[in-house]
Amino acid sequence: MNDAQRNHNFQYDRYQLTPAQKLLLRATLLQGQPALAAWEQWKADVDIEKLEEASYSLLPQLCQNLLAHQVEDAHTARLKGIYRRNWYANQLQAKSLKSTLSKLAEAGIDSIVFGDAAHNVYLSDRPVSNAHLLIRQDKLDLAVKILTAHNWQASTQSSDQLSIQFQNQQQHRLYVQTRLFWGFPQAEIDEQVWQDAMAAGATSTAFLLSPTAQILEVCSRTFWKAREPSLQGLADAFLLIQKNELNWRQLVNQAQQYRMILPVRNTLSLLEQILHLSIPSWVMPTLTQLPLMPEELLTYQVLAEDWQLWMRSQFLPLQQQWMHIRSRSFPGKRALKTLLAPRISAIK
Repeated sequence: MNDAQRNHNFQYDRYQLTPAQKLLLRATLLQGQPALAAWEQWKADVDIEKLEEASYSLLPQLCQNLLAHQVEDAHTARLKGIYRRNWYANQLQAKSLKSTLSKLAEAGIDSIVFGDAAHNVYLSDRPVSNAHLLIRQDKLDLAVKILTAHNWQASTQSSDQLSIQFQNQQQHRLYVQTRLFWGFPQAEIDEQVWQDAMAAGATSTAFLLSPTAQILEVCSRTFWKAREPSLQGLADAFLLIQKNELNWRQLVNQAQQYRMILPVRNTLSLLEQILHLSIPSWVMPTLTQLPLMPEELLTYQVLAEDWQLWMRSQFLPLQQQWMHIRSRSFPGKRALKTLLAPRISAIK
């Protein structure tokens, strides 16, 4: 591993927001004086023409919040232009997705929309970079045939054949997968997602995830390792919790069942610290006390201030490699174990 790769892994194993990013979240998502104060401080601290991608993605929503607060200054004209371009791009994405969902429904294939496109149902100002569909495993082959026949070309497929990425001539990306959460018993978890799904609308042919499943999916996507830090995921989670009567006990139970305690804990901790999200008093202590599975530390980013947990996540791959070496069979292993075994004294 060279220095560049090592620095990349170090950066994306730890999730850390800058002071400017925290201000932007407040200006975008809060109401009243807290939002206005954050806006004044943020625009004084940054160059809006030189924003990193994570911050830029929030600008359409920031624009709408500022307009709702009747803010007009030198920056709002620029923000309105960004908002209009985003709105137009979203309309093209929505038209393409609607046509695709209709074709799948005509073939008897149910689909659950999640990710960017699903959040746009509630949050029309949010950028939509791609669409994700969940379908049943036994419908995958038929779905691939239908999508291919309607100008979607498969570009990548996961090794476990549970996820396929498509792209059309307009460069829109569509991800089709047959599993959303992992746990035991797997078949029951897969079916529960479908049982809890909600109709996307009176005229829609698709479904949306339940509020709990949407939060879990957002938390997982936001803190996935080897991915650049995302502000949009935090914004999505904040607005979803505000707009829904969330079943907190179900959220905690499923986070444990799906081995997602770490990303859920990270998300709620940041929303509580930065945006003062109201969370039931028992939730965070419970999530903190629940043990983290090794898979979580290998899969998800750790908050930068939690150095102890980050160090544990760094040593975990070495520990697993050592355990693998110890358990691996090699010629003469049985004889060596016999020679090294403690001997019982014959004098006894």
